Amino acid sequence: MTSYKIRGTRSGQRLGNSRRAAATVETAMLIPLLILVSLGATDVAQYINLAQSITNAARHGARFAARDTTLTVEEVELEVERVFGELFPQCTEEDLESALIIEVADLEGVMISSGMLGDISSGDPVSVQVKFDFDAIRWLKGWEYFGFELVQSKAIGRRE
Repeated sequence: MTSYKIRGTRSGQRLGNSRRAAATVETAMLIPLLILVSLGATDVAQYINLAQSITNAARHGARFAARDTTLTVEEVELEVERVFGELFPQCTEEDLESALIIEVADLEGVMISSGMLGDISSGDPVSVQVKFDFDAIRWLKGWEYFGFELVQSKAIGRRE
């Protein structure tokens, strides 16, 4: 019985080249998918970071509004804007002001007018709600795959 074996470098090279070509095609197909997944994960992480920052800013604003020395809503707004300026130094002041909404309300949820914060009695709750447009700091601007427009958080403090 005769056994046929393919010997030589030519057939071995052909099989090796074929496998390398398949690996190249597979890599070329997977790289765009991996890039998309990485960009999506980065965007989600950025959203989570913003949500935590907004929660911290709302808490800070509520603590600031609860002080008996804070008499106007403008003081609370300036303090929250200052906190955002420190959190996002890469954004211009105009961008932050256009993307940031700060609402100060009393126990019933009625918005407090600008100079009326000093009229709230000691022990009464004051709520500070902070809303921020995610696109203002987003790296992937223009992608609307999540539908997130405003990220918001609310914190309540009691007047001293």
